[in-house]
Amino acid sequence: MQESVLAKLGKNSISATDIANQFWCEKQVELNYLYGKKYTEQMQKGKQIHEELKAETYIPLNVEPVTYADLLYKIGYENYMALKVLGEKKVCRELTIYGSLGGFKVVGQIDELRLDENGVRIIELKTIDFRQGFSTNQSKLKPNIVQVMLYKKLLDDLRLRRYTLYNFSKAYSLQTKKLSDPFLRALHELGIKEEYTNISEIYRLMFDEFYTMPKVSDKLEIRYVDRFTGKQVSNIIINYDEERINRDLSFALKYWHGEREAMPVSKEERWKCRLCKFYGKECKVWWPPG
Repeated sequence: MQESVLAKLGKNSISATDIANQFWCEKQVELNYLYGKKYTEQMQKGKQIHEELKAETYIPLNVEPVTYADLLYKIGYENYMALKVLGEKKVCRELTIYGSLGGFKVVGQIDELRLDENGVRIIELKTIDFRQGFSTNQSKLKPNIVQVMLYKKLLDDLRLRRYTLYNFSKAYSLQTKKLSDPFLRALHELGIKEEYTNISEIYRLMFDEFYTMPKVSDKLEIRYVDRFTGKQVSNIIINYDEERINRDLSFALKYWHGEREAMPVSKEERWKCRLCKFYGKECKVWWPPG
């Protein structure tokens, strides 16, 4: 039996972002796991924009987790509050979603959900340096399309109870998780009711919100925002295609199952190499300029 890539790397879940990035450069995804991701000033600016947008819809739980259980609680609580805001204000942001693909735990974070007469619209926000120009060629769009379609698939799994609180509790051993004393004290100091300081109860409430969510629209939106000004540059509407995303996921998961090696970019897309921090260093399969 082949050993999965996650087992080799000591990981137990895959992020939706990593699956999407396989369609930019799979080798880069692998090297990020092996050598660590290096956060640039541009990435920090993009994160700041996301945080500012999140704060526009609700105030996040301002408590620092001490343990993994604390972190899991914080995510569940913020998710529950975000989903409540979706029903009240018709918009929520930075929503963490969970699921399972090919036997792997998968985690994603949806940038924005909007509720209108057609149901729930998924919106993915991409920050770009507009000074470098903007184009929508297929090789640049492909990872974004995979990501937003994957979010739709995972959200439908939650809403339609194909992935339930039982599945989540079993996957994350929720019943064994206990909040740390400092974290509990901080929750009490914030005035959070006692019944809401139970991690299992918070996730029950969160999953109930997913179960009662209106239909998720097949129209998926990708917005491109200038990372320096925060202004929207462009947006693209994608039609959800279940056959297409299942085909892409089948290809992507073969890497995680250890059925094949990580693939570098094609020769036609070797221009991507010059944008990579591993180019000419840790990466030994990059294409020479030409």
